[in-house]
Amino acid sequence: MKSQTVESVEITSNGIRKMLNKYTPERAISEYVWNGFDAKATIVKINFEFDNQEFDTVKEIRVCDNGIGICYEELPSKFKQFYESQKSIANDNNADLTRGKNGYGRFTFHKFARFAQWQTFYQKGNDIMSYEIDISNDNLKDYTPTIPIKSQEPETGTCVIFNEITSAISTSFIEQVLIPYLKAEFAWFLELKDEYKIFINDTELDYSSIIEKNENFPVVASGLYNQKKTFNCKYIQWNTKMNDEYSRFYFLNNDLELKNTKTTLLNKKGDKFWHSVIVIDDFFNEINCDIEDENTAQRKLFSEVADRKLFKDLVEKLNDFLRGKRRPFLRQQAVALVNKYEEEKVFPVFSDNEWDKARKQGLEDLVKGLYEVEPAVFMKLNKEQKRVFLELLNLVMDSGERDNLFKILDAVVELDSNDRKEFAKILETTRLKQVISTIKLISDRLLTLETLKKLVFNHELKANERDHLQKFIEKHYWIFGEEYRLVCAEEVKFEEALRKYVYILRGVTEKEFIDHPDKYKEMDLFLAGTDFRDGKPHNVIVEIKNPTTIKKLTSKEVTQLKQYIDVILNVDSFNDQNEYWSFYLIGQDYDNIVKADIQNQESGLLRKHDNYCLYVKKWSEITNEVERRLKYLLEKLKIERAKLSNASTLEEVMNEAANNAVVVN
Repeated sequence: MKSQTVESVEITSNGIRKMLNKYTPERAISEYVWNGFDAKATIVKINFEFDNQEFDTVKEIRVCDNGIGICYEELPSKFKQFYESQKSIANDNNADLTRGKNGYGRFTFHKFARFAQWQTFYQKGNDIMSYEIDISNDNLKDYTPTIPIKSQEPETGTCVIFNEITSAISTSFIEQVLIPYLKAEFAWFLELKDEYKIFINDTELDYSSIIEKNENFPVVASGLYNQKKTFNCKYIQWNTKMNDEYSRFYFLNNDLELKNTKTTLLNKKGDKFWHSVIVIDDFFNEINCDIEDENTAQRKLFSEVADRKLFKDLVEKLNDFLRGKRRPFLRQQAVALVNKYEEEKVFPVFSDNEWDKARKQGLEDLVKGLYEVEPAVFMKLNKEQKRVFLELLNLVMDSGERDNLFKILDAVVELDSNDRKEFAKILETTRLKQVISTIKLISDRLLTLETLKKLVFNHELKANERDHLQKFIEKHYWIFGEEYRLVCAEEVKFEEALRKYVYILRGVTEKEFIDHPDKYKEMDLFLAGTDFRDGKPHNVIVEIKNPTTIKKLTSKEVTQLKQYIDVILNVDSFNDQNEYWSFYLIGQDYDNIVKADIQNQESGLLRKHDNYCLYVKKWSEITNEVERRLKYLLEKLKIERAKLSNASTLEEVMNEAANNAVVVN
């Protein structure tokens, strides 16, 4: 059997370009900055030489560092291999910050220049040697090095010079694209050591604008046998997401050498709580190992069980510290989320009455509470999905179907046991708060109802219709239904009432005129609302009579309501067949003639037509109906309150209030 010939696969320049297709000019430039820091540089300078200031074109870009340079003898392993770098072979521990491990960073210049030349200075024995390397965009896979010569330069380092720069590089690119990108790329790294610096056209990169908060704080960790050790820590909260860096802990020794790094527990939570924590102590001095595998890494990390326990406790306390910082941040974000949803008009529609105000507040509290527990639930929702989800939450608040909500949430995002427990508590306390608020509202309304009874039944008070009864009804028109809003009250003529009504219903501001002999009549109360059963406009006209002066309603008062009906039926803007009208005549009692005309004694119906009904009511019937409705709701809510709250003593009640998850600090 003949032996087979082994062939090598060679990548082309086009293949390299395709591999680096997603690179942008700013990301490409940052690769050369990282290469400098990878080469143990402390300072990297980026300089742009402008060719034509008028046309804002760049002639040359230089990225220079004070690193160790590129050893000529190691050049084949550094430049010849694509998608493999000697850096990744030499450094296999997670404390290493090397970024150019993929072996293709040197090719990214093709995104912004045609030619790249490396001028590098490296130490060989007691001498500083230098040479150059050239690569062209036309043939990326080939590089041309010169022969090293002894240099007179006193320091090592590398300067990469780029020529024939694309038109994409301009002053606006530098200021509006590159600098913000470099801040998000290197801010966390520059925080590790004060000596790390980046200069752009001789101006040091200032990333303070992306620091939201920073704080130095101590952490006392516990090891075996109650061993205590204090660590000095620095916390930074960013207002911008780092480009390719998770939120991490960085463990350095007192010489500021990075010995280990570990992601925090608050990554990928769906919020914008970006952060870094730096811990400096010689406790980490002998540590240099891979910590990605927790079990293996920590066994490598510490030779003694006591040290492992100390480190574990340190990490737990650092994560607890971050949770404490995250809670007020999420609370602010939750308020912003609710405001944003208000602007987008995705909340369920609530009316302006006090009842619905309490329901709306309860839903907003629930949204805020859920966001604080699991912001990811609200991630990547389009407008319609937001609307549906909020309707679902509102349904849960109204029905108490908590278990069904958990099933839906589990389908969207995985809630751990602590999250489920915390969210269950929020559901409970939010509902409790809403129940208590509604109980207060109902109790206040029952007191208001008692005031109405005094006005209409205690004739010794001598309450009159205009100054007392009318003003009371104007303020408390909820008596006739929570769904209504006030159009107008006493002393408003039909023409003015029509103008207000058309504006509320259709937003029309043009003045309309009524041609009817009774157009100067005045209604006591004109309410407009929507029938929840069919969504059509439902309007209410109320005519009240003072029981102190009019003991019984007669045909005269009924005729007054019929005149109102006649005006409305003869005005096109009022008389839309899709709109329904209810007319109420209310007094202490009615005479036998009126009683004989009543079609339904229970409702007081006098007349029914296609788009209107006329009712006559006693004040006692009005107050009794409202009282029964409110007391029924009050009893149900008191029962629910008892189920939601286990507090029995004053101390328990106060503790429950203090620990309420919706309390704002």
